[in-house]
Amino acid sequence: MANSPILKGEPFSEEKTREIAEQFFRDGFVYLPGVLTHDEVTALREKTDAFFDDPELAERTNPHLADVRYIQMGSHAESGETLPFILRNTIELDPIFRDMLLREPILSLAEAIVGENCKFCGQNVLRNLPGLSISTWHVDGSVHFPVTEKMPRHDPRLRMPVMWFTVQMALSDIDTLEEGPTQYVRGSHYSGRGPNTQENPEFEGNKPESIFCKAGDIYLQDPQCWHRGAPNLSNKTRYIIQSQYAAYWAYWRFSLCNDVPVADDDLENSSDRLLNLLGRSRTTA
Repeated sequence: MANSPILKGEPFSEEKTREIAEQFFRDGFVYLPGVLTHDEVTALREKTDAFFDDPELAERTNPHLADVRYIQMGSHAESGETLPFILRNTIELDPIFRDMLLREPILSLAEAIVGENCKFCGQNVLRNLPGLSISTWHVDGSVHFPVTEKMPRHDPRLRMPVMWFTVQMALSDIDTLEEGPTQYVRGSHYSGRGPNTQENPEFEGNKPESIFCKAGDIYLQDPQCWHRGAPNLSNKTRYIIQSQYAAYWAYWRFSLCNDVPVADDDLENSSDRLLNLLGRSRTTA
């Protein structure tokens, strides 16, 4: 990280790292204040704004990536106006984002949660202009370990498997409900279900909790814990950078095992069903 605005940082003690991991496994999220410095936050915000202001990047696409667009648009909650919202594929754009993946104590926490030799599986920056948010309650992707209707929940004696998780890093102060804090329902990753209502989800008496934070604070998120970004009703812009880390076995199974090459000519002559199964597309002249 020589000449980088991102510091190397230091891991927490083994005891503190273990305590944070245990809280994460139990609650589905953990809030940790004061991890990034003011200079790091400033550098990340300035770089983010520069990319959002780049008209060429706004039009850029790559059909070979999971996120085809580099700038994802969102609709204003009231006017419906389409506005730039999420910066995607960040590690391709600048070293500052790659350096964030190695920042301690973040990387060592990732290893404590999903295991040593964990792998990168995503990074984005959310820039919530007033009126922009992902305000529906959800789990990321789908429910990984669903229960049957006859089961009230997963057994609390289990440690729910974590295939991957997200580190959320605030790049702006989020002090009030109007500023759109991330909200969680504690323990809901044990529900084996999606959120039970959009109005006021609750799991075993646990109601939504808001993460009020300062720029530089971070929080760890199990993708199966019910969550949302509360609507940004303020006149401030909310900045969050997200890094995702996966267990090695999940990366190996769902990434490396999918990378077996097939010649372009063979793909051209394949059925639509096979192409869909392989996750490939026909090349076009």
